Amino acid sequence: MKSVTATEARKNWFRLLDEVAAGEVVVVERRGERVVIRRQPGPRRVRPRPDYRRLLRVPGADQADRWSWEWRGPGLDLIAVKPSGRR
Repeated sequence: MKSVTATEARKNWFRLLDEVAAGEVVVVERRGERVVIRRQPGPRRVRPRPDYRRLLRVPGADQADRWSWEWRGPGLDLIAVKPSGRR
């Protein structure tokens, strides 16, 4: 816990706010009165996990480490190519 006077707090207000945001508790004293400043945890935001299944629709995508892609055909389409018996 850090204790400062009101004058010090006024001069270093933004530095004190940074310290409070980092978890420090600050006590500001003025004419015998004490004010305690501490961080209060806010509501926790949970971001939903993105669903990538809609982006990649390839049969056997769970075995993707066993095949590669090649440009083939008259329109040069991207085609999944399974490797021969070599690895």
